[in-house]
Amino acid sequence: MMRSFDHDQRDRKSPRRGGKTAPGQGMRKRICGFLAAWLLLAAVPAGAPAEQADLLVIENVIYGPGYPDTGKVEAAINAITGPLMNAEVRILNVDIGTHSHRINQMIANGEQIDLVMAGLTTPMVQMALEGRLLPLDQLLEAEGPEVKALFGERLEAGRVDGTLYAIPADAYAAKAGGFVYNKQIAEELDITLPNAVTISELEEIFRRIAEELPGIHGTTFGNGETCNFSYEYCVENYGTENFLYGATLDPHRSTRVENLFATEAFRDYALRHREWVRRGFAPSGTLTGGVRSYEYLGAGKVFGMTTAYSPIEESVQQGNYTFPIGITSLTQAVNSTASNQERMWGIPVTSPHPEKAMRFLNLMFSSPEIANLLSNGLEGVHYVETEPGVITHAPGADPARPGYGSVFSRFGNQMQVKHWVPTTPDFYRELASFNEQAQDSLSLGYVFNGEGVASEIAAVTAVVSLYLPPLECGMLEDVDGALAEFNEKLQSAGIDRIVAENQRQLDAWLAEKNEPPES
Repeated sequence: MMRSFDHDQRDRKSPRRGGKTAPGQGMRKRICGFLAAWLLLAAVPAGAPAEQADLLVIENVIYGPGYPDTGKVEAAINAITGPLMNAEVRILNVDIGTHSHRINQMIANGEQIDLVMAGLTTPMVQMALEGRLLPLDQLLEAEGPEVKALFGERLEAGRVDGTLYAIPADAYAAKAGGFVYNKQIAEELDITLPNAVTISELEEIFRRIAEELPGIHGTTFGNGETCNFSYEYCVENYGTENFLYGATLDPHRSTRVENLFATEAFRDYALRHREWVRRGFAPSGTLTGGVRSYEYLGAGKVFGMTTAYSPIEESVQQGNYTFPIGITSLTQAVNSTASNQERMWGIPVTSPHPEKAMRFLNLMFSSPEIANLLSNGLEGVHYVETEPGVITHAPGADPARPGYGSVFSRFGNQMQVKHWVPTTPDFYRELASFNEQAQDSLSLGYVFNGEGVASEIAAVTAVVSLYLPPLECGMLEDVDGALAEFNEKLQSAGIDRIVAENQRQLDAWLAEKNEPPES
């Protein structure tokens, strides 16, 4: 960390030397001293000498080890933040596969990190309750006027027991389940995917690929690294990617919390994935193969994979592939606590400069220049603008080995960020419309506190980590037998107590929310 200027050093006087001063010499020295001081004040701004800039470490969650041009992007950012807020930004590139372990280990070890993506791989609520994140209410009030104006009531998704611990990273956070695919394969087989596709339509495409393109699969479940039940965004998961606290399957119409893994919907999902493996629609052994979904897709081994869907996703994901991609929705758009908590900015307790971290966060959401540097890198080096708001790789840049990029982190207001082809200038209108038309979850803004059932959550987590990945990846022949055993162990671990406590807190929250104001 850069050391601040020692203010005490400025006022120390040199030891006085012996000897008498000649007549008039003292006055001449004083006059010379006054003149020197005046010249010094004329040459530099008034006040104390400039301090060294405070270091801010900001993470960028990506695929792979990092980008060779990160330092160039930092320099461009620091040319702005240095004069503006006396801060020097360092970008910490973190691979998504090691993200949870690395960030939690850094915080545990007391290492500096000033802005972190909470919720992406570790639930924000868990990070807050375990003491890894700083409370943000006072910091937001003092340093975050643009953030407050942009997010408004959606800031409630970052509260735990009434205290704000994280800021949504997506200003337009509505999501649907989606499917991203290789357009070259689609064109080769004359396949046209509609703007909204059904599972039955996808299965027919997978069948054609299995028959006509031996060696290529329709889809993949990756390395068991994510849970995408019903392609996820139509379900309220209460802040956990693995549905540990229960789920609400129809959050626009219902506030019923239930054990997801005991539902008929989850059984159908597990049976479907098993059938896809059996018929060759998805590769077998994905759980143990060590190859993630995007790596299968990037290598041309699969046609596509399930993903989040919003107008943002196509341009963001295109940067990962050397061939053109398409993306279509699988479920209806939802604006939920889960979608807002998927990506959040938190300030870890190891930040030595929390005020400046919040000030920078506020700058990121108000400055298109900062947001674009963090999102896309340097114009003319990493990208060129082809149409207003639309960018492509700069001449000489290698799409397969980009000098800089962002994948999972969201930087700034996406209405102020340039987006990659195949985005069109209509993107901004489409993004606004998508979010306006998304249905709100009835529990939007509710956050579950699991402290009272912490031992049950630990036990359920262990059971879910054992049974869920092979069920999701279609590895188990006897799905019904595995589900019966899975749910028996979940019952013993205490999942019913977790679900009941979640329902109790949600009901209380709803009652308070709907209570008429006091006169």
